[in-house]
Amino acid sequence: MRLLEKVKTQSPIVLDGGLATTLEQAGCDLNSSLWSSEVLRHQPIKIKQAHQDFTNAGADIILTSTYQASYQTFTDIGMQNEEIDDLFTIAVEQVMDATNNNQVVVGSLGPYGAYLSDGSEYTGNYVISREAYFKFHEQRINALISRGINDFVFETVPNFEEIQAIIENIIPSYTEEQTFWLSVTVDDTGNLSDGTEFEKLIDYIKQKGTIIPIFGINCSSVKGINRSLDKGLASLGQTIALYPNGGSHYNADSKKWENDANSDEIIEQVPRWLMEGVQIIGGCCQTTPEDIKKIRHSMS
Repeated sequence: MRLLEKVKTQSPIVLDGGLATTLEQAGCDLNSSLWSSEVLRHQPIKIKQAHQDFTNAGADIILTSTYQASYQTFTDIGMQNEEIDDLFTIAVEQVMDATNNNQVVVGSLGPYGAYLSDGSEYTGNYVISREAYFKFHEQRINALISRGINDFVFETVPNFEEIQAIIENIIPSYTEEQTFWLSVTVDDTGNLSDGTEFEKLIDYIKQKGTIIPIFGINCSSVKGINRSLDKGLASLGQTIALYPNGGSHYNADSKKWENDANSDEIIEQVPRWLMEGVQIIGGCCQTTPEDIKKIRHSMS
């Protein structure tokens, strides 16, 4: 099933949870600049098992294991394009084998900050040209399209300039056959992670409904997300998607999450978010298939 078809025919919709967290629970070591892509390279069956766990938990949307899988990331460690192509094939095969026709498979596209592997997806502290953003994202989008993926999410995007490059330069280069949703990160005040006032972002996104039919926030605290709702998130005409993290802080030096997570905060907020008109709810880092099962139950 395609993404917009699911949005039109079902509400609410359950998104999957933290792939990396689920892989770590399965004993995988993700202390690498490649993050879950390290598992994709060496233990692809673990990727399939994680997708299957989210399917079994009741997720309607499953994201591919390509968040960190940019060509630039793999080239930096000495891989050739043919080898990288094979990894994209494996990623798509694993998710397809773990899903059914009633689910939607969406290509996960991490921001440029994820490639930097220094926690920049939570600060937005990077500046490159729009042409560089285009080149970074284009190759893997094309790789996924050629393997049958036509629904995408640019997720964990913390930087207003990258958002503009995505909306004004990247998405318009594709056809109506492709659908793109955009998900950003916010700080605990509810502003975009690079410090851009959320009201400014909302004013911008309101004008882009035909380009970005789905907009939301991921890998941010429940506190920050609720403050973004207070700052106008629910006023958008787009379908709203929320998938927070468990509340911990990411240490880029150790590549570990610090502080205790409390994913129950997400479950507690589901009724409020549904009343605010949020249609897609799931989890990000520190959330598990068990959390997604609880989200599914809380919606019934």
